[in-house]
Amino acid sequence: MKKRSSPVSPCNSAALLLLGASLVPPSTAQVLEEVTVTAQKKAENLQDVPIAVTAFSTDQLDSIGFDEIADLAFLSPSVQFGTYGPVAYANIRGIGNENTTAGGDPGVALHIDNVYIGRPLGTLFSAFDSERVEILRGPQGTLYGRNATGGSINYLTKKPGMEPGGELDVTLGDYNWIRTRAAVNVPFTDAIQGRFVVMNEDRDGFTENSVPGGSEGNDRDNMGFRSHLAINVSDTADLLLSAHVVENGGVGSQPELREAFPQPLAGPPVPGSIDYILDGVQLVNDLRPFREAKDLRESQQNELYLYSAQLTWDVGNVTVKSITAYVETSFDSMLDLDSSEKRLADLRLTQDSEQISQEFQFIGGSDRTSWIAGLYYFEEDASRRSSFFGSRFDILAEINNVPSGFDVGGVVSATSLAFFGEVTQELSDSLRITAGARYTDDEKGGTNSGSQFSPAYTGSFSDSWQETTWRVNATWDVFDSSMLFATVSTGYKSGGVNQVTNPEAGGNPIYDPETVTAYEIGYKSRLLNGRVQLNTSLYRNDYEELQFQVFLFAGPESFNASGATVQGLEVELQAALTDTLFLDASLGITDSEFEDQLIPVGGPNTVQIGGNQVQRTPDLTYSLSLTKEWDLPSKGTLSARLDYAYTDEIFYTAFNRTGGFSDPGGSDLANDYTNVDLRVTWTSPGASWLVEAAATNLTDEVQEGNVFRDIGFHDIPGGGGLERVSYNAPRILSLRVGYNF
Repeated sequence: MKKRSSPVSPCNSAALLLLGASLVPPSTAQVLEEVTVTAQKKAENLQDVPIAVTAFSTDQLDSIGFDEIADLAFLSPSVQFGTYGPVAYANIRGIGNENTTAGGDPGVALHIDNVYIGRPLGTLFSAFDSERVEILRGPQGTLYGRNATGGSINYLTKKPGMEPGGELDVTLGDYNWIRTRAAVNVPFTDAIQGRFVVMNEDRDGFTENSVPGGSEGNDRDNMGFRSHLAINVSDTADLLLSAHVVENGGVGSQPELREAFPQPLAGPPVPGSIDYILDGVQLVNDLRPFREAKDLRESQQNELYLYSAQLTWDVGNVTVKSITAYVETSFDSMLDLDSSEKRLADLRLTQDSEQISQEFQFIGGSDRTSWIAGLYYFEEDASRRSSFFGSRFDILAEINNVPSGFDVGGVVSATSLAFFGEVTQELSDSLRITAGARYTDDEKGGTNSGSQFSPAYTGSFSDSWQETTWRVNATWDVFDSSMLFATVSTGYKSGGVNQVTNPEAGGNPIYDPETVTAYEIGYKSRLLNGRVQLNTSLYRNDYEELQFQVFLFAGPESFNASGATVQGLEVELQAALTDTLFLDASLGITDSEFEDQLIPVGGPNTVQIGGNQVQRTPDLTYSLSLTKEWDLPSKGTLSARLDYAYTDEIFYTAFNRTGGFSDPGGSDLANDYTNVDLRVTWTSPGASWLVEAAATNLTDEVQEGNVFRDIGFHDIPGGGGLERVSYNAPRILSLRVGYNF
């Protein structure tokens, strides 16, 4: 399959709008909202921060119907988000996480209310009552907790206030979707305020199962609770106690098999246990999206518990912040791997993680100097198991006297200690220099155990790494409302563990850290008296020992590439075209390439990946949004928002295969697609009531959100197993009614 070029007319239209809106003043328009962010650990205007940041305020999140991080991928350049069962894949500028077991770490750091989440799961997220989301693009190797070689996503919820009140909304939609959410703010005293949020959601799956009584994938059965207690300890000290609880049940996100059933399926020579013949009939896979025939009742049970205490204390001219947190995440998921009416292969994935973290920040400065210094400690204990069942595996389990014929996993303990600091010096009224560094000491150890078509094994491992990362930035205020910045920085992601490797058999379960050197030039401006905001960034990231994953016969193993380069251009535009018409647009152009290198894919076999596109990195993404508002005299206001986004085709492995069903190499390429959302909202006078009608994926386009190639039992080495795809949701119509009090 030749790589298709992107559509011409929509791209040209977006480019013309970007150029025209930035140069032609609207006849009459209001000033755009200014967004305050904490991307540099202190409150600043977004336009004053010399970092490529996409930030969404409360009002902006409400207008786009924000419900989870994946919703923002369409609206932020160079950002991708996908799931496979309970596992989440977040990717920024080509960097994310391929090894999603307990032995790997994400390259995009997720923070919830300033707490780093070491094991982000696919749908463990309750986005209701949000204050702000910040997406920091590029390595964040100085101020942020851990492993942010690709970037950082900071999700901030609303905190308690002095005014009593709250909000309630109910959503009804397709697939019997019903969601109820409520938030209440309670000022107990002048010194103590609380804010409490509850959420419950149920929805049938949008993937049809032709097996009578079979489960339907991609449903929702979620509940969540959040509480904040703000305590004014003294005139100089404030304490925030927080709890987040999210539990997801049902079937959840499940992939579909995108290949015809093999005839016959290669495997152990056990007649009748390995083929797709049931009652003498050869089974045929329905290759249409959202169609399957699975006999196993698939399920998930995912949980997140986050408890934190954040103390802010002003000591003279220095602000001291302490962030103490405890996080538990877990999932227990059952998947029908053969995707047929016959019980051939079932997979149970389980993972449990407990982490504690402590961060101290010291923030101060004088008239022309500002600085921040800190200490960060992180400790995690995690376990992960992949257990395979079904006729293909049961006989091997019996022969080897083990519970499962193929069972891999183990336990991992990790500790990380870091010291960081950053100083900004004003050289003149318009020129500033920032320099910062971070020293990190990481250690991992644990035990791999299991059985791989063989008797049970157990083997231990341990390793440690130390790295110093840094950032140097120069910022020039060209005019009062525009600035140029240039940055050179480095990033680091700790080494990891291959939990499928048997250390007793001489395998090395450890792979090396990933490092990056990044170069960026950016421009931020507010034009036409604050009616237009234009931000651009030109970047180049040079990666060494880039971590990625290959599926060998025993399962997924992570490797280090000798190098890769990701470079590109990003543009973000906001414009108030009139008092009632608003434009938002983004553009991401990316060029990514592996250096020449041979990758081991089992035994003596190697594959050359030099020149291949880095996985999960489309060449082009862009979005265009229009919002129109109408004032209804004495009847409130009406608004309509139309979002259009384009995502180029994406390779999901480093091998860049484009074969079809007849090609033994198969494909790891997802087609390009567009997404269109439409929302129409009525707000009553005084904003007490809200009624919103929404259509997501309005054109009902098939969107391949993730492609996954599993173990190559019957295909080529290096991940040539069955090709599975997770689809984004089809068109969903909904109606939401909200009440503020």
